[in-house]
Amino acid sequence: MSAGNPRTRLSSRRLVAIFMMPALIFVISLAGLVAALLVEGTADLFFAIAAGAGLLAAAAIIFRK
Repeated sequence: MSAGNPRTRLSSRRLVAIFMMPALIFVISLAGLVAALLVEGTADLFFAIAAGAGLLAAAAIIFRK
């Protein structure tokens, strides 16, 4: 099989579809961590949830069945 074979070669559109959700979860978690360190008060609850977005997503996938 050559590298140009459509079955073995991933298109850029497919790569975006594969990595979009993990990248989005990373950005939300990182923003939550930074904001939780910088902000005090009642907003900490929302930032803690944002920081735990990766764990929430993993739990949703595990318990989806």
